[in-house]
Amino acid sequence: MTQTHRRLGAALVPILLLVLPISARAAGLLDAQSTSFGDARGLIGTHENGQDVIHAQTFRAGTSGMLDRVDVPIRVVGDPGVPLTVQIRALDGDGLPAGVLGGATLAQASVPACNTPACVDKSPAGDFLGFDFVEVPLASTAAVSSGTDYAIVLSATGAQLDIYGDMVDRTANRYEWAAIFNEAAYPDGRGLNYLGGFGWVPSNADKAFKVYVTPAYSATIRQPINADGSSNFKAGRGVVPVKFELSVSGTPTCALPPATIALTRTSGVAPEPINESAYLLPADNGSSFRVTECQYVYNLNLKTLGAGTYRVDIKIDGQTVGSASFDLR
Repeated sequence: MTQTHRRLGAALVPILLLVLPISARAAGLLDAQSTSFGDARGLIGTHENGQDVIHAQTFRAGTSGMLDRVDVPIRVVGDPGVPLTVQIRALDGDGLPAGVLGGATLAQASVPACNTPACVDKSPAGDFLGFDFVEVPLASTAAVSSGTDYAIVLSATGAQLDIYGDMVDRTANRYEWAAIFNEAAYPDGRGLNYLGGFGWVPSNADKAFKVYVTPAYSATIRQPINADGSSNFKAGRGVVPVKFELSVSGTPTCALPPATIALTRTSGVAPEPINESAYLLPADNGSSFRVTECQYVYNLNLKTLGAGTYRVDIKIDGQTVGSASFDLR
């Protein structure tokens, strides 16, 4: 082994593990988490040899939908001089981070700083507890599937030298991610890190995290409106109950979040969105569906609606999750 490789090999222990004895926007729903940390931390930035040092934690999605927020206990030491990049990545056949699915960039100023001697210290006397979870809304959300494994990846490419600050005339410049020396802390994933020239390797420590997923909702129309758009009702007369059933990731559910209705005339004299005042009944609560027997129900007043084809939409958190069409004659 060359002298250079000996130096890199010795450096890998604190880079990869830093495992030390313990000293005496509307987001989706919380989906997976590991909140234990206190005796390990991943150092993120530039190695003294100029190579990127990147850390990752794999996790298993419990819900299909859009992963739109990650919470991670992080801090900045010194002045890396570049933003921290947070990514959600797919895994390759070896369970290692691969293609980027979504992510965000955090300005250095938005990451809590800690430059006390205890934070800079990498020894067992250092501070491994002074972390708070930072919310990271993803600028580009990641589509995830229930039961599939993914990786949270933190990097700071181009950071100022170096993560250690041990060499002459250098100070420590890095981001840190709180972790714990217990690979069973999160049984559905593992900690990894990457050193340029060496690739991804296990870190023997699980990093703390929380991920939030907006479920993949889909709503299906129920009679008296037919799903194939063949329903006909008399214009200007009576009431039509609009009924939808909800599924989450393809599985029917009776846990129904608040939902609203929207009505659009798609053909006729004046194709256009219809103001709720035109179809509102005194018993209705604005445009909100009511929940009855595991279904969304809205009594649509037809008295002021003219002939034409109409599309009725059901929306959850402002997103259309189901639609149906009918004719008024």
